[in-house]
Amino acid sequence: MKTESLWVLGHKIRPLDTDASYGMVEVISPPHVPGPPPHFHKRESEFVLVVDGTLDVMTNGDWARCGPGSFLDLRPETTHTFINNTEEPVVWLTGWRPKGFERFFRDFGVPATEARAQDRSVAEDVVQRVVQNVGRYGMYVQS
Repeated sequence: MKTESLWVLGHKIRPLDTDASYGMVEVISPPHVPGPPPHFHKRESEFVLVVDGTLDVMTNGDWARCGPGSFLDLRPETTHTFINNTEEPVVWLTGWRPKGFERFFRDFGVPATEARAQDRSVAEDVVQRVVQNVGRYGMYVQS
């Protein structure tokens, strides 16, 4: 089943079909677009697999440059974020076990087929709605 791409907080997201045990999305991070504020998930394990390009990933305060084939396994309560500090888009996969967090992208995404979707995905009202609701998705911003 082909799933429509979405723009979420400046990143192009394509939800991927999985079995009932985990959720996964493909992410295309444009140059210099930051990820979310440092955050953690209380119950989900998350992974990151870089497919193409170089992604800088912070885990528990330490930054690492992750090139193609890099794999990170983030246990629950691991504070993390990311940014593409290069001049080319980065393609990467991320997923969660147990399944559920991927609905965050569907709920806050702007369909890529809509006009100015990337810009609209970072509009102040969208960002505020995300900040006010992230706890509902098991995502906790590090304070």
